Amino acid sequence: MVLGNSKASKQVYNISGSKYVTFDGLARACAKAAGFPEPEIVHYNPKEFDFGKKKAFPLRDQHFFASIEKATWDLGWTPKFGLIDGLADSYNLDFGRGTCRKPADFSTDDMILGKSLVLQS
Repeated sequence: MVLGNSKASKQVYNISGSKYVTFDGLARACAKAAGFPEPEIVHYNPKEFDFGKKKAFPLRDQHFFASIEKATWDLGWTPKFGLIDGLADSYNLDFGRGTCRKPADFSTDDMILGKSLVLQS
């Protein structure tokens, strides 16, 4: 629906299949889509860490707003998948097949959880 559509030129669209989702909701949806139990979510202050060039999930330390409304208005698009179905499809086509280009790196998670466990002690 974007190819040859002048309204889509130089635009960015969210096509997640979900109107709104929080970072916590995204973490829960990812776990559900991959068939894992609901995660224990640990909030952290990114200013307390130096990750170097690495990023910690959910990849940003700022909030953002992304809605599918723009794609529905500009393109007349409607999602075929909900958020969890879309995430499950992506997971099964990438991680589930074991065809990822590089292994998952949990070093930033280990830093966050390590500090969190010390603070709880």
